[in-house]
Amino acid sequence: MRTLCKDLVAMLPSLKKVNRGKMGFRAMLEKAVEIGAEKVIIIDRWKGRPGRIRLFEVGEKIIQIPPQIYVRGVKLRREFKIKEVNIPRTVFIEESKDENDEIIKIREAFSKFFNLPKVKINEENKTQSFTLMRFSMDHENLIRVSFYLMPRKIEVGPRIRISHAVWDI
Repeated sequence: MRTLCKDLVAMLPSLKKVNRGKMGFRAMLEKAVEIGAEKVIIIDRWKGRPGRIRLFEVGEKIIQIPPQIYVRGVKLRREFKIKEVNIPRTVFIEESKDENDEIIKIREAFSKFFNLPKVKINEENKTQSFTLMRFSMDHENLIRVSFYLMPRKIEVGPRIRISHAVWDI
């Protein structure tokens, strides 16, 4: 659980990690204001593993925004057995034309929430070093969120498998 949070902070430069512990929403709002956060991500634990990801905007109160992501499985950065590499602080979301509607909706929501630009991968991107967040379908028809070190196309993790997303919150 904590390792997933650390992995996401390592991959997304705008994130800061705070252990919530038994902190309620009011205390969480105060902590978010204290550290200057405009957005909050809560990763809920189910049966000892990450089970749900909720996105919130901070204003006078915390407001949950869609989607609410239900996690089927996670592969952490340490499980990729890649020697420590310098992760570029520039992050893009891959935009591909052969995706289903649910991937497109989740990709757009993540792009907006994390304020990450979308990019189409082509030959011109081969000289730049950046991190790529890719959304795809896996062999079980689950949406997979992966992080790649470009231009070498090395998956560096974490990899999050999404069972489904709830849009009506």
